[in-house]
Amino acid sequence: MKSLSLFLIAATLLPYAVSAAPAEKKRGRRAAAEAPIPPDQPSAASGSWHVWTASGGEKLEAKYKALENGIVTVEKKDLSKVRFPLARLSAADQQFAQACKSSEPRAPMAQEIIHKAAAQLDATINSSLQSAKVAANAPSSDALFIRRLYLDCIGRIPTEQEARDFLSDPSSSKRATLINKLLNSPGYTMHMYNWLADMLRVKDDYGKGARGFLYEDWLKDQIAMNLPWNVMVRDMLTADGKLNENGAAGFLLRDAQMPLDGVSNMLTTFLGANVSCAQCHDHPFADWTQHDFYSMAAFFGASDGFHEDVFRKTRQLAKSMNGQAVGKGAVAMLTSNAYNLVDLPKNHLKFPVDYKYKDVKPGDPAVPALIRWGDTAKSNPAYSLEECKPSQLRNQFAAWMVHPENPRFATSIANRVWKKVFGLAVQEPVSDIDNPAEASNPLLLAQITTYMKQAKFDLREFQRILFNTAAYQRQACQMPEDPKLYRFQGPVIRRMSAEQAWDSIVALSSGDEADQLLLRRGDDLQRTVVPDNQINAATVTKLVAEMRTNGVPMQGGGGKKGGGNPRAMTAFYEGGKPLMRSGLILARASELQQPAPENHFLRLFGQSDRLVSDTNTTDGSVPQMLQLMNGPVQAIITSGSAAMVSAAKGKTPTEQIAALYLSFLSRPPSAEESNKALAAIKEGLGTPDLAWVLLNSREFLFIP
Repeated sequence: MKSLSLFLIAATLLPYAVSAAPAEKKRGRRAAAEAPIPPDQPSAASGSWHVWTASGGEKLEAKYKALENGIVTVEKKDLSKVRFPLARLSAADQQFAQACKSSEPRAPMAQEIIHKAAAQLDATINSSLQSAKVAANAPSSDALFIRRLYLDCIGRIPTEQEARDFLSDPSSSKRATLINKLLNSPGYTMHMYNWLADMLRVKDDYGKGARGFLYEDWLKDQIAMNLPWNVMVRDMLTADGKLNENGAAGFLLRDAQMPLDGVSNMLTTFLGANVSCAQCHDHPFADWTQHDFYSMAAFFGASDGFHEDVFRKTRQLAKSMNGQAVGKGAVAMLTSNAYNLVDLPKNHLKFPVDYKYKDVKPGDPAVPALIRWGDTAKSNPAYSLEECKPSQLRNQFAAWMVHPENPRFATSIANRVWKKVFGLAVQEPVSDIDNPAEASNPLLLAQITTYMKQAKFDLREFQRILFNTAAYQRQACQMPEDPKLYRFQGPVIRRMSAEQAWDSIVALSSGDEADQLLLRRGDDLQRTVVPDNQINAATVTKLVAEMRTNGVPMQGGGGKKGGGNPRAMTAFYEGGKPLMRSGLILARASELQQPAPENHFLRLFGQSDRLVSDTNTTDGSVPQMLQLMNGPVQAIITSGSAAMVSAAKGKTPTEQIAALYLSFLSRPPSAEESNKALAAIKEGLGTPDLAWVLLNSREFLFIP
């Protein structure tokens, strides 16, 4: 099964595998940057080979590439990359990986720099509070802080033991230490993927049978290796190749059949430019014109993503081979070849035939031109573009998009990350920041923009600054009626996202084991890459034979409408096989179908359908209440879960009650709560009943 060798399949050393990269890389197909290592440092990154040994004795010869988020990335001789948790290595190899990491020139910001930057943000916030005559909130307790940080940083509540360890730690620097620990954990990758997947509208199903698995794997790889945001965006905008060949191409291929909608989504997502109306007419409430929109879209007018002729071949082949031993699903796997991002020698975009304005004639060719905001300096270096061939237009556009002096790129991502951390953006909505003067605190917005640039678009380091602010570590406020009047005297109280709620339930059931499981389906999808002129019955027959020989499942866990058989889908996990209870796979939300089926807990709790960016919701509903009160999650929690097993170890009812409170609410019970629970237990209440009560409490579902 998988493209990995039998050794890799059997070894617990290698739960994370990264697909092989060809010797000649296409644009957008990046590996972790190889940093030069001084000769006196023991590093495989300088070109030498190292034999890595797992704690169980398994060995692998490979070069060191990166150590980020608690995951080591190495490169084998066939240029494929493999990832595994640092904790799975022998003690000697853990030290070796740390030495390689320490010798890299791009080290994290020093703690002193982080604290200084955080203090400056606090000074800006405090000044705004004083001007508005609003008092800052009191500092949060350790129990509130750990629960909030776990949810905001790695997307789940802490386990009982994690809560105990932190609350009993007497160190004055334990909060900063915990921030650094969580930002460098595998859970950070999973939570950031959930956040980005909602923003980027990541889906398993691209339509017509094509799957986006390789794009999903690529995105997780970029986060795990901590690639800067500007690098990720540039690679997505300049990528070439097929959907089943180059993961980075998945972003533009997401809208291959609706390229104009794709441009609109891109500008909104990456720049906070609300131009959707301008696709059809001049924007009625903003400065964007339809001419502006088509001028921007012209940078993609020489790019083609969906090849109808290739798709027709696969459809005709599926009909001709229907009922044969290879199966219809095997033929459908070739559909991804129709999604192929290529650049053409001529720009084909024209103004629509119903264009109503006098600046150009309907049907005229659209000339590429970059939009400017009112505060854009004429000498802005981001706009210094040169004449180029149509096939290079995307490169030019990407260079402008990610340029540090782009008037909105750094501001947009900084504003989005601020909302992720504080629950409310400095400027709402995040999809419309055309006028920064309308922010609740324009100075604060400018300040976080500067810090994003100074952090070189490292989203992990930028969040480290925010988590270390006094404002973040204060008690929370209710969501204000008018976001423009909020002064950030503390974060805002918000309900967990669907992914946070699910991942917290998985943590209650499995502890932190789920943080080590990765769903990876793109490796097998790459087997289906075939030249367009070889889409025929012989190719399919050979492909199916190879997959069967290697034990590769045919469907990839997809199925109709992204559904599929969950039990069959467990074959695609690396690092262990996830548990299944009540028909549900107990894996993190990032490691499930994207998005989940409509009847899944995640969708019932507001997970986005990924049709439009940022459409997840935390609105309550009756089905949500029923899920928590008597849905399948009840069996997940009360039957053999990690939380219940840990509570059963308590020698007295009082200890068992305390263990459950720590598991569900990350705090010990008050004396009154403990006494009430003890009285109920004496009357026949069991610990599973108490777990039910805690799961259905408001305190469990909200981020304080």
